[in-house]
Amino acid sequence: MRRPFLLISLTLTLCAAHVQAAPASVTVQKGDTLYSLSRQHRLSVQQLRDLNGLKDNTIQVGQVLKLTGSPAVKPAPASTPVKQSVRPPAAVKKIPATLAKPTGTTPPTRPALKYNAQGDVIYTVKSGDTLGNIAERHHTSIRYLKAMNGLTGDTLMAGQTLRLTGTPVRPKAAAKPVKPVQTAKTTVKSGPAEKWYTVRSGDTLGKIAERHATTVKHLQALNGLSTTVIAVGQKLKLSGNAPATVTATAAKKPAAPQPARYTVKSGDTLGRIASRYGVSVAAIQASNHLKSDVIAVGQRLSIPARGTPTRQPPALPPGTEARLVYTYERVKPGETPNSFAARFNIDAGQVRRLNALSTIHQIMPGAKLLVPRRLAVPVPPAPHAQAVRYRSADVQGVKVQVVQVDLRHRNVLVAPVLPTRGLNFGTGATVRTLTATSGARALVNGSYFHPHTYAPAGDIVMQGRLLTWGRIPAALAITPDNRASIQNTGRAFFSRPGDNTWAGMETVIATGPRIVAGGSVTSTFSSIFRDPAVFGAAARSAIGLSSTRDLLMVSTHAKVSVTQMGRIMATLGARDALLLDGGSSAGISWNGSVLLDSVRKVSYGIGVFTGYTGRRYLR
Repeated sequence: MRRPFLLISLTLTLCAAHVQAAPASVTVQKGDTLYSLSRQHRLSVQQLRDLNGLKDNTIQVGQVLKLTGSPAVKPAPASTPVKQSVRPPAAVKKIPATLAKPTGTTPPTRPALKYNAQGDVIYTVKSGDTLGNIAERHHTSIRYLKAMNGLTGDTLMAGQTLRLTGTPVRPKAAAKPVKPVQTAKTTVKSGPAEKWYTVRSGDTLGKIAERHATTVKHLQALNGLSTTVIAVGQKLKLSGNAPATVTATAAKKPAAPQPARYTVKSGDTLGRIASRYGVSVAAIQASNHLKSDVIAVGQRLSIPARGTPTRQPPALPPGTEARLVYTYERVKPGETPNSFAARFNIDAGQVRRLNALSTIHQIMPGAKLLVPRRLAVPVPPAPHAQAVRYRSADVQGVKVQVVQVDLRHRNVLVAPVLPTRGLNFGTGATVRTLTATSGARALVNGSYFHPHTYAPAGDIVMQGRLLTWGRIPAALAITPDNRASIQNTGRAFFSRPGDNTWAGMETVIATGPRIVAGGSVTSTFSSIFRDPAVFGAAARSAIGLSSTRDLLMVSTHAKVSVTQMGRIMATLGARDALLLDGGSSAGISWNGSVLLDSVRKVSYGIGVFTGYTGRRYLR
């Protein structure tokens, strides 16, 4: 509805004050660098260079730089990229473009990667593959691939598995011919004549014993068998003497590599020491029983020899499982690209590719970079229903459309759906348009927003990255393992959320007011909701959480008050519920069909996706 209700009065215009549309240009001031400007305006250095046609990082005071628009000069690609064909599973639904390929500060989506048990990225060789085209496709070198997989030649076989990350493997030297060990001659007295049998298809040791009037144990003793496993073509002795037990001369085992000793010097890090000795950080930690990567000058370290197995991941606590997520980690002072990568047992090239860096040397102390990590998360309970269900109901004399989402399903993703690619909230779209462009299984309109800029009035976190923030004090927060809760932001009036405000959350949607708390309808509301239009009778949308870990998405075009909407949500089973934008903004869809369309454009939608197999992010 096109009225002050959408703004939550002038009190909520403050939400737009610090989520205004990004400026189109910036004038270089004294002390500015291309890197500092890129951090300030959430762009990469390369993006700034492309937008302004810069050949290098040199800028001058007073120079006007574009922050939006088309690149001034399109840089010629260094090489023709090799398009990878990745066929998604048939069960995977279409992921919205805004989720599948975010831009700006959100890392770009890449084809799904495969991992082995150690967390290394792997690639399965296909027919026609060579080391050259595999290296080109994954932005690495033939030499690197050989080192990672201990290869001495260029020959590959279809179906062969290659490691793209991890610790390099030393190629095995060709085995030297071993002279046969001379054993003492044993004089065996002549015994009964030996009788032999050749195993045929379908034979078992039991059948052979029965056929020749003997026992399985006797056959095992005659042939020196420790099990009943036999093979076609194998010759079995049926009579004669049992083989004499001869103790072979044990070959001498090579001496185990001896660990080195190292004294920590000023400026040393575990990553640097590990790189110097060609071992992993985890191996040094295991040899010295270190629980972290903190070391002190003068500390004596035991450095394991190359090839020493790294420390096995610790056993998971009961009731948890390992999950690979992508977290944003800060670069520590004094860290190099190699030592930063070694801290997480990955290589610098992987850090560069995950963060879309043209060169790994762009990293600076304090920068937040995306890295893969294995985390122990609670094992979700077994789902009790279909992932997403829909019903139309009459509640409190009001016809409502209800979508219920069972968050116990691992492949369910709840996320904001933006009207355009990237982080631009400036256009808006109807519920019908958001549904058609995103492919969401279900979708409901989002929270309040500025009527001209479409900037949301509350915090929005998508894939672990904070997109915008506002004054609304309550939010729906969802972890990567789909544990959902309604939380308070708990920060000052105009302040930006701190690094720990939404730590561990993949999705955050701030909205309100809270209309149900602990199963009871709320009668008092936050002081920021002062506009009488908010509490008048209007079309309504709301989200809530049940005691069975279900997410409720509800919308109606009937005119109801805030209190009445709270009673409806409580009747539907919500223990906690938040109001969404209403009036002409209210709308909901299910299975691609729009049940109630919004009359006007909205800032964003809240979408539900099933069959989700993408990355899980943590801030």
